[in-house]
Amino acid sequence: MKRLLVSWAVAGVSMYLVSLLLGHRMLFGGFWSVVWTSALVGLFNAILAPLLNLITCPVYLLTLGLSRFLISGLLLLLADSILEGFYIAGFLWAVLAAVLISLATTIIGGLVKGDRRGVRAR
Repeated sequence: MKRLLVSWAVAGVSMYLVSLLLGHRMLFGGFWSVVWTSALVGLFNAILAPLLNLITCPVYLLTLGLSRFLISGLLLLLADSILEGFYIAGFLWAVLAAVLISLATTIIGGLVKGDRRGVRAR
């Protein structure tokens, strides 16, 4: 449960930082908009993304996995159409946001988890 909450918080912070970077092309209505958008996008990534990746498997292999960002962009647009406090300007901005969110999540997640390779339990 703690891991889920930490990953949800990391995703929310990443999405908010990317929205600051993209300016008026990606907007949130407030704190709760960020919370609900990160929850919905996380739910989409858990349920819809694997199904869409399976359907688009040949494209996924041809692009060496880069089509995943296209799918993530589509999921961001889907969240935009469902939630009222979240706005993204269009498909290309959603794909760029997906790339930046992925990078930010990787960096922030690494900082939160720390380097555990050097520490061993005895």
